[in-house]
Amino acid sequence: MKRVLIVDDDRVILNLLAEGLRDLGYAVATAVSGADALAQVAEQPFDLAVLDMRMPGMPGLELARALAEAGGPPFVFLSAFGDTDVVQAAAEAGAMGYLVKPVDVPQLVPFLEASIARAREMADLRTTTGHLEQALSVEQKTRTAVGILMVRKGLDRQQAFDFLRNQARSQRRKIGDLSEDLISAVEGMNRILRDS
Repeated sequence: MKRVLIVDDDRVILNLLAEGLRDLGYAVATAVSGADALAQVAEQPFDLAVLDMRMPGMPGLELARALAEAGGPPFVFLSAFGDTDVVQAAAEAGAMGYLVKPVDVPQLVPFLEASIARAREMADLRTTTGHLEQALSVEQKTRTAVGILMVRKGLDRQQAFDFLRNQARSQRRKIGDLSEDLISAVEGMNRILRDS
């Protein structure tokens, strides 16, 4: 069941959309202010937050930034204002989408589904990117360590890599961790020699 938070100071719209989405199987929470929304996000996870752009106290853009800083859910805007500048500001704040009121639930559902799917794809992409960056970092450290061993032990590239891999296996360590230690040791020795 997808969890949606709807934030709007207009209680009529809020209740109408919430009930319609609940009837379609969504788990829906509502908030009438930015502070209320932040409190609910702190208590439970949501797949998506639907934010009104203009609310008293904390406007939608300010709430969106607060959600992003707090690691809150992805968000979309549902607003009566469709000015180009307002839509651009929403996009710059990281909105998954922007829909102009009035809307009914049948119009809202495809928008929500597409936004949730896009948010999940982006989260998967960030995870994949993180794994790739980590793998590239390990590869770079390993190449540097192999280069150090080539110079220090007079080995060719394959011999140096085999030596490093065998040392990692015998110590039951990851090759990247051993490489990092070797690089740190050489850097430490170089600092001592340079400073003396």
